Amino acid sequence: MFGCLVAGRLVQTDAVQVASDKFVFNLADYENVNHVVVFMLGTVPFPAGMGGAVYFSFPDLVSGAPVWQLLGFITNDKPSAIFKISGLKAGEAYRLLLPPPSLLTVASLLQGSGYYHK
Repeated sequence: MFGCLVAGRLVQTDAVQVASDKFVFNLADYENVNHVVVFMLGTVPFPAGMGGAVYFSFPDLVSGAPVWQLLGFITNDKPSAIFKISGLKAGEAYRLLLPPPSLLTVASLLQGSGYYHK
């Protein structure tokens, strides 16, 4: 359903489904990655009116608990996006989570965060 690409690496299509509506890519050595591309493979579209928010996860330096930061979203009309991850918190690996909330939720979440991509 999803793919992930880092320059100089092979395309990753091995997203792990961690819930009925959530998929995770595990990428090692993210500290040396500036940008990551997340895209739909074109085999399974989102249901009408749905999209997928893309989050970056890193461990909290104090508690070790995962911290999730919204990067943006993909939809059937915008099936790929490039996200800048350089400068985010360091950790052993990073994960991309793709839950498909409603487009209205994604848009309002992005507007509230100060990040909005039309």
